[in-house]
Amino acid sequence: MKYFIGIVPPKAIYQKLLDIQTQHGDNRLEPHITIRPPVSPLFEEDWLKVVEQQAATVRPFAVSLHGTDTFGKRVLFVQVASEGLLKLHAELIPKLKALEPLQQEKESSAHFHPHLTLGRAWCGFTADDFSSMSSMAEAYLSEGAIHFEAGALRIYYKPDPHGRYQTYKDVPFLGNLPA
Repeated sequence: MKYFIGIVPPKAIYQKLLDIQTQHGDNRLEPHITIRPPVSPLFEEDWLKVVEQQAATVRPFAVSLHGTDTFGKRVLFVQVASEGLLKLHAELIPKLKALEPLQQEKESSAHFHPHLTLGRAWCGFTADDFSSMSSMAEAYLSEGAIHFEAGALRIYYKPDPHGRYQTYKDVPFLGNLPA
C-alpha cells in the first residue's frame, strides 16, 4: 500500500485554500504540506511506528504561508516557511528510508522544498486556472501574514491503486497528545 505524510492547515486556512481550488477543478487531494511524498514501505507497521514515535518527540511549531509560485507548468503552490518543518523533515526522512525500497530520490533533506499545492496540471488545471488561482491566493495571503501552529502529522494512504489518497491517521506532536 502507498502512504505519504503531510501537515494540514487549520480549518479556516484549509477551507479558504480548498475554496480556491474547487472553483477551478479537483486537485484530488486536500490542502496539505507534504513531508514525505508517496512511497510503498517495505515494512508498513514499522514505518508507521517510526512516524508515530518521531511525532511524539516534536513540539508544535510555527508555519507561515506567503505568496504563490510554480514548478514549471506542472504545479501551482503556496510558499511555506518553517524552521520546525525543515527540522522535522531532516530528522524523520532518514529514519523512514531504512524501511523503504531503494530508489532514486528526487527529494533529499537538502532539496526539500516545503509548499502547499493549489493545483496540478495532471489533474486538469490549465494555465488560465493557475493564473486565476494564483491571483485569488495572492489576494488572500496579502490580507496579512498567514501563520499557524502545526500540531500533528497526517498519514495518508491509498487503499486502491486507482483510487484517491485518504486519511489513514492523524498523529499529534508532543504537547498535543490527548490527556
